Amino acid sequence: MNARRRPRIRWESLAMLVLFESIVPEAGAQSPPTGPAPPPARPICARRGRIHRLLHHTAHTLQDDFIGYPEAFVEPPLGSYVNRQFAVQVSKADPHRFTLYQSDFLPGSDRFSPAGASRLNLMYGRLPQWSGPILVEWSPDEPELAESRRRAVLATLASAGMVLPTERVLIGPSPYPGLMGVEAANNHVNTIGRTQAAAQTFQLPPTESASMGVR
Repeated sequence: MNARRRPRIRWESLAMLVLFESIVPEAGAQSPPTGPAPPPARPICARRGRIHRLLHHTAHTLQDDFIGYPEAFVEPPLGSYVNRQFAVQVSKADPHRFTLYQSDFLPGSDRFSPAGASRLNLMYGRLPQWSGPILVEWSPDEPELAESRRRAVLATLASAGMVLPTERVLIGPSPYPGLMGVEAANNHVNTIGRTQAAAQTFQLPPTESASMGVR
């Protein structure tokens, strides 16, 4: 029985075939582009292993939750927070500055008390920068008294050269509820003491002194 002989390939032919394929491009293949080669794409995060992923996640978590990003921290100019706080205080104090309380009038009349005259004088200088209304505290038991005080305010300002529309002066409750508890009692005692001292200093008529509790 004859054994089948395998075909023998000479090594010279195999070397020539490999050299020919490396020199001659394949049919239909495109030639490589000329010019400088583009830079290789940089991976955003090359997560190589468990420890690398742990460190990467920890760093990003610290920056997101604790450290922050420098471009997000815009430093305000010096004094901006103080000026903002002062602006809030001024805006809350403006309704009080332009309110005439019942204590700013003599009891039962539309005449100004010494404190009320001083407050109205301050209002006169601040009115050009104030676009809101002037509030006269109401007297629910005597509505005509509050109306007469409102007309007195308009007349006094008009006599001083500042004519305001009638709807600029309003009647309403006090914008502040006042104090409560021990602070209210102490403030009431202080107010009574100052009122009695002012009455003795300005020598009010006996009727008005009696209405204020001065003996």
